Amino acid sequence: MEEEKSDQVTIEPLFFPSKENEQKLIQFLSQAKSYIRICVYTFTNKNIVGKMLQMMKENPQLKIQIITDDAQTKIPSQKAILDQILEEGKGQAEIKLDNSTVSLMHNKYLVIDTDYIATGSFNWTKSAVTTNKENLLLIKSKKLVQQFDENFQSLWKDFQFMNDRILQQQQEEIDKAERQRLKAEKQAEQAAKKAEQEANADPNNPNTTQVEPETKPKKGPKEPKPPKEPKPPKEPKPPKEPKPPKPPKEPKPPKEPKPPKQPKEPKPIKQKIRKVAQPKKKKESQKNEDFSNDREELDIKDDIEDDDDDFVDEEDSIDDFLADDDSESD
Repeated sequence: MEEEKSDQVTIEPLFFPSKENEQKLIQFLSQAKSYIRICVYTFTNKNIVGKMLQMMKENPQLKIQIITDDAQTKIPSQKAILDQILEEGKGQAEIKLDNSTVSLMHNKYLVIDTDYIATGSFNWTKSAVTTNKENLLLIKSKKLVQQFDENFQSLWKDFQFMNDRILQQQQEEIDKAERQRLKAEKQAEQAAKKAEQEANADPNNPNTTQVEPETKPKKGPKEPKPPKEPKPPKEPKPPKEPKPPKPPKEPKPPKEPKPPKQPKEPKPIKQKIRKVAQPKKKKESQKNEDFSNDREELDIKDDIEDDDDDFVDEEDSIDDFLADDDSESD
């Protein structure tokens, strides 16, 4: 608890591109007295490199350790800067590379003594200062320094020194070239063999080619398999008990015959008589109608009475017609 209270944290953000902030970073480095531990993907900024070389000359006790990605040594201009640091800082500077061709060593931070760290997206290149959009935090915190330093020591333990890694890379290149040479020789041999087979093919049958039978090593006689042990005979299953016969079904009694249907009596023939519809009487007109309507109504009544007399005569003629029919049937 006392250490946390005494750990006063200060943070200053730097944003790039900015030449002014590059100078702030260089001043931040100049605070180092015992060591500087740098862990960056790319390290080609000549201004920062020049300041570090000057600091090692002025302070022989200063140690500088650098971890970077092994891809940097494959670019001549970047490898030349790393070689310069090792040559001019002989005995004070050490450089290690990651030993993976699959993953990247993509950290970007530095640790100064036990007090300061700087971390952010900033790569230590010229383009990071003059062109790219980058950020960097300058932090003073003993607790954070301890955490970052533990990570650095873990990587330092796993990675290889630059010259050892370069020798390993060179050997990997030689092995790769040898594999490619053997592969090319095998392909050339197969092509020559195919051309020879085509040259020896029957000219009368161009579709067939003589293929040399591959000589396979003869296999020795197979060892006889031990005879299988005879299986014990299966025990016979006990015979199943016969099922008792089902009792015969009782015969159903015969159905009683249905009585014959009696013939239906013929229906009497009905003679249709055409009815003559009687005309409906019209209602009397309202009492409050004028004289002309009354007169018209009287005329209508007279016409109806004449129709009734005709209707009576028509009924008499129908009765006479029916009487004649009855006499004829008798």
